Amino acid sequence: MAEFSAPFDDSPIATQSQWSRMARRWGMDGVHAEDPAQTALKVAGNGTGNVTLQPGEAFVNGFYYLNDTVKNVAVTPNAGTVARVDLVILRASMSAKTVRVIYKTGGSSAPALTADEDGVYEIPLAQCVVAAGSSVVTAVNVADRRWFTDSGAMPSIPGARRPSVRNRLLTEAGRLYIGDGAGWQWIGSPGVEEGSYTPQWSSGNTNFHWGTSSTNRGTYQVRGKRVDLHIHVVVASDPGATGYADPLSVALPPGYPCTTAHRSLFTWNYTSDNGEGAAVGVAVTAPSTSTTKISRLRYSMTDGTSASSKPNAFNLYANSPFNIRPGDILDIDGSYWTA
Repeated sequence: MAEFSAPFDDSPIATQSQWSRMARRWGMDGVHAEDPAQTALKVAGNGTGNVTLQPGEAFVNGFYYLNDTVKNVAVTPNAGTVARVDLVILRASMSAKTVRVIYKTGGSSAPALTADEDGVYEIPLAQCVVAAGSSVVTAVNVADRRWFTDSGAMPSIPGARRPSVRNRLLTEAGRLYIGDGAGWQWIGSPGVEEGSYTPQWSSGNTNFHWGTSSTNRGTYQVRGKRVDLHIHVVVASDPGATGYADPLSVALPPGYPCTTAHRSLFTWNYTSDNGEGAAVGVAVTAPSTSTTKISRLRYSMTDGTSASSKPNAFNLYANSPFNIRPGDILDIDGSYWTA
């Protein structure tokens, strides 16, 4: 068959295979449950020749399965001399035209699942260990192996959320939440996976650059209202020779101004390629001065050499305390909050 489409009046779903192929696109195979703690189709051992299957529903190879009462599933006796690892499964059979619970025996390890979409298709419910020479399975020898089907993320209107459902996802106003049963916990918000820009440097009201062949790169990620930022500079010309008299500042990524509620801190690292050593310090936004810049790059010093000397913070200039020249490297790294 080259092409097929259905269901239409003149092109119905005519075979179980066509139904299976279509229904598999609606949702993944598995047990219908809001949380693994629920007992839907859960298997338990009780030390008898049966394990019990709780009521529940599932999809198997696109087919619906319902068990509406507690069901006993017979354990196959182990006539061997070593413990045997078995599975309780749901088996969809195209030839039998059924989905049924099956006790499937294994060996030293659990049996493999069959996954023939046009024949027999199996999904696990539980793993059972049967001791040598035994025909019973105790509670401690049953391990839950249920697969669960995905119901997808639930959209929500702000102010009208449904009650929290454990381990379910909810989307609201572009934000993603996960339920813990008591409330909806925020996971993430729209942002920028990775952005880059060319930072504009300035000294007071005067813009400048580090040379036409310099490296001057800003990279950032945005998560909701938080921006992670890194600025990397490799100097190609000497801006200090121009005599800029004000502290250095640098632009934040375009479109992401800092909040006016507080200052944000970054770390900076300077390494001289001209014999002037290296330094580390703190960069800071000053919203009262500008919301679009890192306004100051500061380093700490004291006013003396004794233990009682008072510390103070000083600003970094293009020519003080270092004469920033070609080959020098300056990095700024940190996060800030947007408005």
